[in-house]
Amino acid sequence: MFDYSVKQKTYEIHGVKVGGEPGHYPTVMIGSMFYNGDKNVSDHSEGVFNKEKAEKQIRKAEMMTEKTGLPVMIDLVSENAVAAGKYMDFILEKTEMPIVLDVVAEREQVKALHYADEIGVIDRIVLNSLNPHTKDQLYEAIEETKLKSSILLTHSTRYVLSSNKDPLLEELVPKAEIVGIENILVDTAVLDIPTLGITAKAIDHIKDKYGYPCGCGAHNALASWKRLKEKYTKSAQTIVRGLTNAIPTIIGADFVLFGPLKNAERFFPGVAMVDAAYSQLMMEKKVRPDKSHPRFRIG
Repeated sequence: MFDYSVKQKTYEIHGVKVGGEPGHYPTVMIGSMFYNGDKNVSDHSEGVFNKEKAEKQIRKAEMMTEKTGLPVMIDLVSENAVAAGKYMDFILEKTEMPIVLDVVAEREQVKALHYADEIGVIDRIVLNSLNPHTKDQLYEAIEETKLKSSILLTHSTRYVLSSNKDPLLEELVPKAEIVGIENILVDTAVLDIPTLGITAKAIDHIKDKYGYPCGCGAHNALASWKRLKEKYTKSAQTIVRGLTNAIPTIIGADFVLFGPLKNAERFFPGVAMVDAAYSQLMMEKKVRPDKSHPRFRIG
């Protein structure tokens, strides 16, 4: 179990370590803010939101880091660069968490990257994401801003129902490295429940063959489960959602996009438990996890 063929890569992004063998470093939890449907946002085009409520979400996530040892990155979702700039300014003021920059329109993502560079925080940015359809303008912006960290999304209509993401990865990695990306995180792309199984296998394979930190947005699987709420009790729904976000860690993922940041309290304990259990695998190898590891926090 987890006897990988290659040495696992580990990166440090603004104080957060991601990657390595399961049980060594805590799973990085990535929670979204300002997404379409976020009731805390009153105007998505202008980036108008309730700052008090947004700060409470950040503080709760920080509290869960203290309780569980799981570090957090904020997935900043925005439809344009104007709004993204306002969200970015707010996050930078309120926390030291790295920012996963997720601007929907590519030309706006370019502008947002340049803004991060202009205000001197490009080292805190993880691009979400580069994929087979990414155009040259975004690669050029990466090179111009000297961005070092990006998620590579291994999603393509050609490989939706295949666990073999190698052709996509072998296309994306060289293009990312040419423009200066050093910290490569691989998202194996969950769309629904069946693809969750495929992406789980892909995570294990990619770590075994390439050693890159891997993860996925497992919570996307539930979007297609239309009858979950009508067929099952609230307690059952809670268990299903918690299990869904823990599955990537169970098969060795290094990060989990768990959905809205406000749900941190629901999902951190399950993932932390998996990390704590797997830490014994490292102890067997005479590698003792850091005192901030879930092994020493959840008790």
